[in-house]
Amino acid sequence: MPEVRDTEDYRRVAALPRRSLNEADAALWARVVTDECRRPGSAAALRPWQGQALAEAAANGGAFLALGVGHGKTLISYLLPRILESRASVLIVPAALRGKTFADFTAYQAEWLPPPTPARVTTLQELSPERGAHLLEQLAPDLIVVDECDELANPKSSAARRIDRYISAHPETRVVLMTGTPSRKSILNYWHLLCWALRERAPVPMAQGEALLWALALDEAPGRAPVRVGLGPLGSSRTTARAWFRDRLVQTPGVVVVDGDSCAAPITVRTVPALEDPILDAAFASFLETLETPEGIPVSDPLSRWRLDGQLGCGLYLRWNPPPPTPWRDARRAVAKFVRDTIAASTNTARPLDTEAQVLRRHAGHPVVCAWQEIRGTFEPSTDAVWLSDSVIRSVRAWLDAEPTPGIVWCGGVEFATALSVRARLPYYGREGKDASGRGLHDADAKRSLIASWHANKRGFNLQAWRRQLIVHPPQSAKYLEQIFGRSHRAGQDQRVVVTVLATSGGTLDSFDAACGEADFARATVGMTQKLLRASIERVPPPSTKSNALRWARKDRH
Repeated sequence: MPEVRDTEDYRRVAALPRRSLNEADAALWARVVTDECRRPGSAAALRPWQGQALAEAAANGGAFLALGVGHGKTLISYLLPRILESRASVLIVPAALRGKTFADFTAYQAEWLPPPTPARVTTLQELSPERGAHLLEQLAPDLIVVDECDELANPKSSAARRIDRYISAHPETRVVLMTGTPSRKSILNYWHLLCWALRERAPVPMAQGEALLWALALDEAPGRAPVRVGLGPLGSSRTTARAWFRDRLVQTPGVVVVDGDSCAAPITVRTVPALEDPILDAAFASFLETLETPEGIPVSDPLSRWRLDGQLGCGLYLRWNPPPPTPWRDARRAVAKFVRDTIAASTNTARPLDTEAQVLRRHAGHPVVCAWQEIRGTFEPSTDAVWLSDSVIRSVRAWLDAEPTPGIVWCGGVEFATALSVRARLPYYGREGKDASGRGLHDADAKRSLIASWHANKRGFNLQAWRRQLIVHPPQSAKYLEQIFGRSHRAGQDQRVVVTVLATSGGTLDSFDAACGEADFARATVGMTQKLLRASIERVPPPSTKSNALRWARKDRH
């Protein structure tokens, strides 16, 4: 059985200095940094944890800042180049937040002294394509700041690899990473980020192999039995090991983890079933039997199954149009089944598989995979939406009409959101936070309800004017729910925020339960209590009849 050992790397981590943070000391730092950075005559003042974050970055030459939604990370990113006396800094943000960041920076100039050399604002999306391969070398920053750094949770992503390559080539570069949701299901989501920011002072192993052992000891993926790993010096049980790791993390200089909500207003989260619908009941019965759309697009992995479950729950599905040739369709069905079976067989192994891409890479020589790879390029599939029922659109319109208070309808699918926008005569804010006319979400009319893509707009925007939220086809991730909730439940909100998760299938409820489990893991290992765990949760069970049993089936029953 593999085991975490008392290695030199473990002893380095255990021997790192420790300190405890508190809000009183943070308030003192906020006053000191405020006096240094605000313009003469300005009444602006940093919040306590903003001051602490800036002081930590200055003292340690870098920092990992886990500050909850609404704690003012954008102002921190504006002031960091000044505090760290940077000659050339780069701020990396998600593409949807670029316009908002520029607008915020312009507003800050009235109250705050600008850095001698303002940060160059770029996006993860600019770093990712081939043309971004040498962007950092061209900009030559001595300070890299990443907002929403959890977007770099995959160290193999092109953006992460390029940042890592630049830092390795220029070890003097200071790195400050900010996130409100540092972890989903594994400490490996942020292991490399800690190494970037703090190098040999990071409270995690520097060696990837040893970090993987720690992850196997601490992580617990929902729906899987934990892999047996000896905990060694981490603790006598998984609970004590997680507690040791959490304390080691939050007490490390250069790491700021704030377990506090920026909003004192109450928040209620409700799961409410959509309208009953015999058409969708029949569609789910067929789906669970065939694991295909009504016209034959097969499910291959958990992500594609979640997507199809969500689409059918909303009353539609995607079809291939034009339909593929029979040999291509047969090969696609065969490889989809192979992927499903392989993922299921790997569930409780040391190297579980989750995606089709992982299976195809690991089993590239299998005959079914080879047959698929040989034929896949002979047909380029395109899809369009087929509607089965508008009952979920009617459910959403009933929610909109139930109260005169404007609300936000968060949608996980473009086809559904676009149709809802037409039927409800409301603007839909999609990619980059813009509606069909090009108007930005930050300029939306607060007296009117709106529809927004949670994929595109879950981060950054201040939408506290809308204290009612409805989520259709919700994400499986607690960190994404945290971001969605935080658009309304944030500093300055003084009224109860009510979030309704519209349950359209048993899969919707499975996703919500998985998010709750993920939030528990983050609290146990990082020490941050997400809004989902602070909320008052109300569950309205779906109706139970013989005809709708498969639509509302849960994972533990199918």
